[in-house]
Formats: sequence, C-alpha cells, structure tokens
Amino acid sequence: MGISALKSLLPATVLLLVGCSVPRDASDTAEGLCLADLAAIDEAVRDAGSGDAQAAPIDGFPHLRATRFLAALAPRFAETLGQDAAFEAWMEWLAETAARARGFELANLPPLQRRALRERLGRRPEAVAETCGRMLVARDLREPERAGILADTIHVPDNYSDFNQVLGLYPLSALPVRLGFEVWKARNAHGFSDAPKGSNVVTYSPPALSMSRGEIAGALAHSTKGALGVPRPESQVMGELAAAFAPVFAVEHGGGHDLIGSPVLDASGVADIDTRTPRIYYQPSWTLFAGKPLLQISYLAWFPERLPDGPIDPQAGKIDGLIWRVTLTPEGRPLIYDSIHACGCYHLFFPVPPLRARERPASAAADLSEGTIVPGEAPILAAGQRIVLHVGSGDHYLRALSVVDDASGDGGYVLAAMDSLRSLPLPDGGRRSLYDSRGLIPGTERGERLFLWPMGIASAGAMRQWGTHATAFVGRRHFDDPYLIDSAFRLPPEQ
Repeated sequence: MGISALKSLLPATVLLLVGCSVPRDASDTAEGLCLADLAAIDEAVRDAGSGDAQAAPIDGFPHLRATRFLAALAPRFAETLGQDAAFEAWMEWLAETAARARGFELANLPPLQRRALRERLGRRPEAVAETCGRMLVARDLREPERAGILADTIHVPDNYSDFNQVLGLYPLSALPVRLGFEVWKARNAHGFSDAPKGSNVVTYSPPALSMSRGEIAGALAHSTKGALGVPRPESQVMGELAAAFAPVFAVEHGGGHDLIGSPVLDASGVADIDTRTPRIYYQPSWTLFAGKPLLQISYLAWFPERLPDGPIDPQAGKIDGLIWRVTLTPEGRPLIYDSIHACGCYHLFFPVPPLRARERPASAAADLSEGTIVPGEAPILAAGQRIVLHVGSGDHYLRALSVVDDASGDGGYVLAAMDSLRSLPLPDGGRRSLYDSRGLIPGTERGERLFLWPMGIASAGAMRQWGTHATAFVGRRHFDDPYLIDSAFRLPPEQ
C-alpha cells in the first residue's frame, strides 16, 4: 500500500480509535443512545427506499450531511481545529442540511414503517432526530480532535462510476461520444440566437419585480454578516430574490408536451406533469469565485415529455426539465448565467461582460474532456428588465436570449422552492419524493443509457435531483461544483 493510500485511511482510522476509546457502556450514554436512534432511523429509511440523495452522509458523523460547497469550506478550518465562530457556523449548517434531508425522508416513510419506527424509538422520529442532532453537534464542538477529523474526512462522492468506466474501456469508448458531442455543439451552440418566433410561442412570466437594485444589494450584504461570510438569505428574502431574478420563458408551442407544469404523483408513485398550474422551482446554491462565496439561484421548468426527433430517438422520453442559473456578485448584479437540462446534459454558459472565458492551455489540446460551451455573452439588464429564455419545441433546447421590460406574459407562473419536490403528496394519503434514493426520477429513463454507460453516469439522460447533476459525458464535471465558474472564467485584471 502506497503512502498516499495510507494518508487517505488515516482520518478514518483515528476516528475509529476515538470511538473505541470510550467506555464499554458508551451505548448507555446520551450520545450513544442518540447514535443508536439515528442508526434505527436510517435503517428504516433505507428499508423503505425513501432516502434523499441531495446531500451526502459523512462517515462517523451521522448527524451531519454535506454538499459540495460545504465540503469545499473544510480547508478553512484545518489549522483552527474548529475553535472559532466560523467553524461552529459551518458545523450548524452541516447539521441543518442533515436535519432537512431526514425530515423529508421521514415524511416519505410509508405509514406502517413510520408506526413501527415510532414504537421502536418511543417518540416521534422527527423529535429524536432534532434532539440528537443538537446533542451530537455540541459534543463535536467541545472535542477538538473530532473537529479535526471532520475537516479532514468530509467528502461528497462524484456522480461517476469508476467501475463502469473501467468495464466499458472508457479511454476508447469516450472517442465516439466526444465526436457526438462536437456534432451536437455544431448544430446547436453555433446556431444559437435563432429564437422561435410567431403566434405559436407561449410566454410564461414571473411575478412582477418588487425589489430595487439597492434593496437587492442590501439584502445580500445583510445576509453575508454571519461568521462564515457566506450570503445566506432567510427563507422569505430568498423567495424575494428568486422573484427578482426569475427569467421569462418563451416556449415554442407544438403541443401539450411543450407546456410548463408541476410534477404530481399517482397512487403508485409514478410521476407526471400537471400543466394546469405552471410552476418554476428555484434553488439557492453557492460558488467560490476569486476566493469569495457568491450566491447562485437556479430555476427549474418541467415539461411533460421530450418528443422523439424521428422513428428512433434515444434522447426522447417521459418528462423533460430545463434549469437556468444566475450567479450574483456581492452588489447583486448577475456575473454569469448557465443552463442544463434536468438530466445534467447540454451545459451552456453565458458570461456577463466583462467576465470572459479562460483560454484553454496548450497542454490541454490532447485532453478529450468536453470544453466550456459559451454560445455568446449574456445581455446586461437595465433597471426593470428581465432576461427571456427562448425555448424550442419538443427537445426544449435553449435557442436564444433576449431582454424584456418586466411585464406579464400569456400566463404568469408561480415560484416554488425546489425542496418541495423532495416530498409530494400521494392521491390516497402519504407522501413520496419525486426522486428515488439515487436522485433519479423513475420512469424517465432514456435509450441513450444503453450505450453511454461506459461514461460512468448512471442512467444517462434520466431526470435528476439537485446535487446529483454530472454535466459532462467525457471528463468529469458537476453542476454544483463550487469551483466550476472560477476554473473556467475570469475578470480582466482591472476589474
């Protein structure tokens, strides 16, 4: 075993020794009982298949879960061993992330399993999870060695399978996939700005603007005053910011498959899109740009179907989704926009001047990885303007961007938090997530998965949950990578 492998095992080994150093009757302590109770909750969730994939569990810390952004903050605490306010805020965020995920998982437990779990615990599972989460966080904060282990071991696995890539001879199978990517790019990215026109375009507009530029900047500044220095607006303010930057969707209408709607579940949990109420789902996230954490807001539109482009189309299938994201400067101005489909496919970037793409180094010429696709610059919005997304019929490709003064369209849409999709009502009672425990929407499988599996992406083309979007078939890239924007774009030196 090499030195690097030994180093990778060291934190886990230390954690094991710390755990083994406690008294034999540790299971009778409050912390020990909490660990047993959380294990019972996780076992019930696992058996019921109601696990939530949006955040990753952390080995040795069952009361915490991580996102890629939270994991990226860990190096900041390598020297302080958690003895500062920022570490405490970070730990509380990890605990909050875990508590939120468990809340959805417990809400989605079938009634029989929920009753059995309550009898086993002696009280409501939500109360147990909340009490134990607080207790175990307090323990971690008063034990510096555990803080150090957490900072060293926190990790979010990527959404690629090494096993599939090895089995599928990735270095060889990636060549035709990369060629197909170049063909798609030539047909779509280079022809960008061909906006669908005519009477068959349906416009969906968000609620009217209610925040001025000064109010937006003030809200971001106020939300950044915490110990971590990360802009984290409270729920109500986050909703107002989401409304302020929400785009207009101008969708070419070729039939019911092009109507924006809301996911619903039937009695057996199978998903469909109800187009009677257009909803756009928003999600906050964060990126690190030039060392500073910036707020991002993503917007997700659901369509009932992606139509086939011919007799055989491996990309066609039930339910389609389009995600649009804005990254905000501390002053509340858009820095860059980017977009993917809900499968993680078709990642496009639209920098706002003066931001520009970094030049690819000459040493990367032989690299097969997909490059950064920039169809063009995004328009700079004047006060009272919104960006318009022009969406094609059938495939729901983003075709062009334009600008419009804030106004209502053919039918205004409702904004809703993307988290609401993690627990939806069933017609006969009970609840279930739109996604399975892997973060996929069952029933949205695409034919392309049958020949793209060597790229390492599970069920390529299927619709996915936030936090699980791999966005490159050749190479490795994730939509929620906190270094994604910084690694591909830069501001001129004078900026």
